Amino acid sequence: MANKPLKILILETRKLSYGSSSVFLKLVCGILREKGADVTHCIINDPEADSVLLESFSGKSFDAVIGMNSVLALAECDSGKYLDSINAPFINIIADHPMHVHKYLEVRLKRYYVICLDKHHKEYIGKYYPHIKKTAAIPLGGIKYMPDGEDKEKYYSYSQFAKRKYHIFFPATYTPPSYYKRVMEETNISYVKQAEEIMYAILDGDTSPVHELYRNITSWKEERFAARMYKARYIDKYIRDCFRDMAVSALLEEGYKVDVAGARWDMYNGRYKDRLVIHRQKEYTDIPEAMANSQVVLNVQPLFTEVPHDRVFNAMANGSAVLSDTCSYIEANYKNNMLLFNIGNIHESIAGMENILNNTEKLYKMASDLRNLSENETWYDRCARITGFINEILNVL
Repeated sequence: MANKPLKILILETRKLSYGSSSVFLKLVCGILREKGADVTHCIINDPEADSVLLESFSGKSFDAVIGMNSVLALAECDSGKYLDSINAPFINIIADHPMHVHKYLEVRLKRYYVICLDKHHKEYIGKYYPHIKKTAAIPLGGIKYMPDGEDKEKYYSYSQFAKRKYHIFFPATYTPPSYYKRVMEETNISYVKQAEEIMYAILDGDTSPVHELYRNITSWKEERFAARMYKARYIDKYIRDCFRDMAVSALLEEGYKVDVAGARWDMYNGRYKDRLVIHRQKEYTDIPEAMANSQVVLNVQPLFTEVPHDRVFNAMANGSAVLSDTCSYIEANYKNNMLLFNIGNIHESIAGMENILNNTEKLYKMASDLRNLSENETWYDRCARITGFINEILNVL
C-alpha cells in the first residue's frame, strides 16, 4: 500500500471566512500531487444542484475522500448516505471547535474520520462522537507570500522591515458583542449568564478547554452535552468578539494605530476609534502579502488552549513579529520569541510592551527569529501528517 500513489478525492463544499477553506484545500491538493498522489479536487457549491457530479463518484474507490467542515455528511442518495456510496474512508477536516459542526459530526457514516486542530478537540470528538473511527490533531499551517529566493532581501532585510506599511495589523472579522448578547437573550436568557461566567473564568486565568468551562457551570446530561454545546455556540462567538474588542481597545488606548482587515469593523465604537484604520475585508489569498507588509501581527486566540490560530503561523512565515495571548503550543515552542499578553490583564500587558513595540530593531529581531522557525509550521509539514494519517487508516482497513 505504501508503494502505491495515494488516490484522493477532495470534495469542497463550504467557504469559510475569507475563503480560507478553499485556500487550504487547494494547498493540500497541490502538495499531495507534488508528492506523487493522484488527487481529484471538486468544488460542490450546492449538493442538490451538483448532484450529477456527486453521483459520478458513487461506486468509485479512493484511498480517502477529504472535505473541510463538510456538509456532505448530511447528503443522501438512493442507497442511503451519499458518502457511504463511495468506496473510501471520509476525512472531515474541522477548522474550528467541534461544537460548531455538531450536525455534521453526529451523522453515523460507515467510515468516518476527522482531523481537528488540537488535542482537546480530539478528546471531545472521541467522547461525544464514538462512531467516528479515528481522529488526528493537526493544526493549520503558515503560508509565505514570497518564497525565499532572489527577492528575499526585498521582503526580509531590516531596511525593508522598517518601511513596512503596517505597524500593527489584525486580520479578523468583528461583530459587536452586543449583537451576540441580543441573540442569546432571544434564544435562551440563561446563555447570557453562562457566557459571563465562562468569560470571567478565562479572565481569571482558567486555561481549561471551553467545553470543560461549559461543563463546570451547567447540569447538562452527558448524552445531550454535544447537542447542547451546539445550541449554545453563540456563547463562544460572544466571548471571542469580547476579547477581540478588548485587545484592540487596549492598543488604541495606549496610543497605537491598529490596521484591521475584516468584516464589520465599521461597527466598532470604542473611545479611540479614530486610531483604528479599517481596510476592506481581504480574501485569504491576500492575507500573507498584507502580513509581509506588517511589522507586528496581532492574534487574539479563539477559545483554543492548545494550538495557535493560523494567524500566528502566517505571521511567522512572512517575517512579522507576533503579539498574542498564549496557548500551550506557544508556551512550549515560542514563548521567548513572541510578545504575549494576558487577556485578563490586557491594559497592563500592552503598557509593559512599549519598549519593544516602539523599537523597530527589537521587533525585527523577533520577526526574523520567528521566520527562521517557520519552516516547522508550513503546509508541507501538515500534508506530511495528513498523509501519515491516511496511511494509518489504510493499514487498519
